[in-house]
Amino acid sequence: MITALGFTLMLTIVTLILMRRITPLVAFVTLPVIACVMAGFGLGEIGKFITEGLKAVAPTATLFIFAILYFGVMRERGLFAPLVNFLLKSTRGRPLAVAMVTVAVTAVTHLDGIGAATFLLVIPALLPLYLRLGMRREMLLCLVVLSAGVMNMVPWGGTTARASAVTGIEASQLWISLIPIQVVGLALVMALAVFLGLRAQRQHAAQDVMVGQASAEASHTDDSGLQLSPGDWRYWANLALTLAILVCLFTGAFPLFACFMVGLGVALVINYPSLDQQNKAVLRHASDAMQMALVMLAAGILLGVLSGAGMSEGMAHWMINILPEGSANWLHVIIGAFGVPLGMLFSPDAYYFALLPVIRDVAVAAGVDPASVANAMLIGENTGFGISPVVPSVYLAIGLAGVELYRHIRYTVLWAWGISLVMLAAAVLLGVVTV
Repeated sequence: MITALGFTLMLTIVTLILMRRITPLVAFVTLPVIACVMAGFGLGEIGKFITEGLKAVAPTATLFIFAILYFGVMRERGLFAPLVNFLLKSTRGRPLAVAMVTVAVTAVTHLDGIGAATFLLVIPALLPLYLRLGMRREMLLCLVVLSAGVMNMVPWGGTTARASAVTGIEASQLWISLIPIQVVGLALVMALAVFLGLRAQRQHAAQDVMVGQASAEASHTDDSGLQLSPGDWRYWANLALTLAILVCLFTGAFPLFACFMVGLGVALVINYPSLDQQNKAVLRHASDAMQMALVMLAAGILLGVLSGAGMSEGMAHWMINILPEGSANWLHVIIGAFGVPLGMLFSPDAYYFALLPVIRDVAVAAGVDPASVANAMLIGENTGFGISPVVPSVYLAIGLAGVELYRHIRYTVLWAWGISLVMLAAAVLLGVVTV
């Protein structure tokens, strides 16, 4: 019963969102509660599930609100304008070069293994450039999340740490074996960037009207009337403040959400001397921040229900039981091949702490190396983590880019899955994943 409800719940949510029949906010709040009532849980139990789920996403939601407000102020005051102009000159305004730069910058930035930090650094900096050239926001998101997904297998990343904890294999050992596969993945994402960049370049050349509209949108987003010149001391104060936040980000000296809370307060005082100006600045950016923060908190309800009601664990065991007899030594490869869609059903914790142990036990009993099991499942899930509705940082990414979830999933999901399958095939051929 619980297992069937879990599958029905997730498939219904994903289908309705992609069909634009319901908003993510409504889906995440109402449907999990309905599923729990149908399963026979009391209101007190459902309340506990929701509370635990909200606790898990609250720091990320707080980070999201204040980061959106902070970068909104910085963008409005022209902090990124010199970078955009530099990239325009260095890429000569060619969408192809911009797409390739996106992959390279994201890959380097995500060496820290923190998805939220990567999205915070890359998307606000590159979005004005994409808008200036009439390139789609969805394209930026696609290249950023896929590049981050390939790089997400570093040993200090959350997914590799989870796999290490379950298998007992050192995270660094898992990562070393996966480095060749990361190289393959980055090459595939770069190839995708070339394809999308050439397509955007043709559209850029053929549709002047579109470019004009995008430029107008970019101008509206940046609010050039409020931009500071590098000759203004406030510009350099904004830069110093942003660099200080980045130092805290990389060193972990201060909680990231607290960095942006304090940073926003300082930024408002620096850039808007009067109370009226500060209030108006917050109001200009509050709509985007609050809209996506509400969705993120609603996603916490979904995560709490899936975990607390035992739906995630039930779905994991059911999937194992339906596999044909004699497929035990290929089980990890099969699961890895479906890592992208499974990552859209299971949260990272559920995927690695509920599904991986079962897969590991079955495969090891058939003589498969546990490292191969972990590698196969890491390849599949990581590539698509940036499109999963149960990963909180995804809502940060789409909020920063101003893209609706369904548009992001529709644009990216097939690319993510295709790259994941090629990476997995390369892993089998290179002996990184054995059967």
